[in-house]
Amino acid sequence: MDDQKTYLDAEQTFEEFYMNAMQLRANMIDPNVLICEISRAGGKTEGVMTPRIIRVADSMPGELGFLVHKTYTALMTNVWPNIQAAFSRPIQGGRRTMLEYGYDYVVGETKLPSHFKRPRYPIAYPKHSIVFRNGFHLQLVSSDQPESVAGRSGVHAFIEEMKHNKGEKLKTRLFPSLRGSSELIRQSPYYQGITGVSDTARVDLGEDNWFEEYEKNMNPELINEIANVSLHINAALYNKYKIDQLFRHEKNPIAMESLRLEQEKAIRQLALWMPRLNDMKRNATYYIRASSFVNKDILGPKFFKTQLDTLDIDEFLTAICAIRKKEVINRFFAYYRPKVHQFKDSYKYEIIMSLGLKDFFTLTAKYLNHYNPKEDLIIGYDPGHFSSVVVAQENQDKNECRTIKEFFCYYPQEQPELARKIYDFFGRDCKNKHIRLFHDRAANKTREEYEQITTDARLFKKELESYGFIVELQNEGQATIYHWQQFKLLQIIFSNRSNAIPNCLVDENECPNLCSSIMLSPRKDNNGKIELDKSSEKKVALKHQAGLTTQLPSAYIYMLFGLYGDRLPSECSNIPDDLPDNLSI
Repeated sequence: MDDQKTYLDAEQTFEEFYMNAMQLRANMIDPNVLICEISRAGGKTEGVMTPRIIRVADSMPGELGFLVHKTYTALMTNVWPNIQAAFSRPIQGGRRTMLEYGYDYVVGETKLPSHFKRPRYPIAYPKHSIVFRNGFHLQLVSSDQPESVAGRSGVHAFIEEMKHNKGEKLKTRLFPSLRGSSELIRQSPYYQGITGVSDTARVDLGEDNWFEEYEKNMNPELINEIANVSLHINAALYNKYKIDQLFRHEKNPIAMESLRLEQEKAIRQLALWMPRLNDMKRNATYYIRASSFVNKDILGPKFFKTQLDTLDIDEFLTAICAIRKKEVINRFFAYYRPKVHQFKDSYKYEIIMSLGLKDFFTLTAKYLNHYNPKEDLIIGYDPGHFSSVVVAQENQDKNECRTIKEFFCYYPQEQPELARKIYDFFGRDCKNKHIRLFHDRAANKTREEYEQITTDARLFKKELESYGFIVELQNEGQATIYHWQQFKLLQIIFSNRSNAIPNCLVDENECPNLCSSIMLSPRKDNNGKIELDKSSEKKVALKHQAGLTTQLPSAYIYMLFGLYGDRLPSECSNIPDDLPDNLSI
């Protein structure tokens, strides 16, 4: 990246690069606040976020920007690797990458290369910073740890996956840190700006749609004016580039004089309109909302057919068509509220913060804030072609039961792969190898179904024990659980009315599919019978079932009923098991 130069003396180069309509508009309008609500595979990172980072960095040398996601783990393992991959896109016929590591930028370095301009302020977290050649640097910030920006003075915030960030924390902790700088920097159209990208938020899954409010801040007339002026300026820049190329090779004095006059004309046009354009951008908010069809020329028709065949209609409309869906009614988990029953302080940041962007990082249980290696692991297990596992631990002192991790696999993967995942995450760090395993109480199912569930549970037990775990099957041969009993227990647990049952909480970072599928688990009343509607398990393809069906919630219910079912009021347990109008899950 070149040091900041004006449009008058910078050496202009042009590179052919395909962009879809959404990407073209985002890069042409390029306002102070750019919010992009774009569906899956729309090209948010490569076509919007990456070029935006480069332009902002070039406009404000030596300054600090924030690269934001919900958690540091996502920033380190997903967000930054994707951006760095976009930086490495080949240009100039493959002769170089768009940005070259060590020459244009460095990552996690405490000592900068000698040709780098020094940042205006010292870099507070070198291990978690990306520094560009002109001194502009990005600091990683997780919205669950917003205090990391306390006392910092940034100039721009880049927010990935806005729907996973809590808007209230961003507004009260991060955005006030976009303040203060030199008079020259304050003239940048990006100063105190925001760049945010996200899929459409699903409110029914508890995702935060805080960014949608920016849509009403957009002034369409101002955006149209910016587009009009930008097109003329881009044409003038390209015309000046062609004139400069001709001037270098022209030998005829008369022709050279004519080219010089054309050159001066282009410079005057730019000098007149660039300050006006920057002033318009400085006061503009642009909200883009686009479906995956904006990228249809690249994705092709097969992509959309595959998505339609594999996703349920609600997920297709939201993830592909960017249609906003509101909250589900008649949920089986009627009293479950994400703000109350999910927790966000998942990680031991004093350990994670000691790691840098250059370190190899694999998340295991030792990084979990609420994991106790001395306590039993409590597992809920729902076997089948799609196998689901939830893992919890109880804290007697705090009267809590926290579900701290989810696992799943689908055919052809079965018990061996599932056990391996659990060992890789927990087994290397736990001191207590004891597992209490709860599975389906299937006494009223067909003999074949009963034997299959029993066999699956025993196979899973055997695989876990091969890794040194001591597994105790908790509910073989116990009485059938009926839907109405489960529904009643869930009401008691999540209404927080009973002191006899611990406070049950779910880790929203490490159990994202459980959190989403709980909100999508409907209740149906069939002639007075309360049932968990499990029809989604037949409609959704196996590879998409984790967050969209009742598979993980079923495993969670088995665990909760196994732990606390005996604490139901006596009238909920004295009804015969063979009532014909009740169904088991």
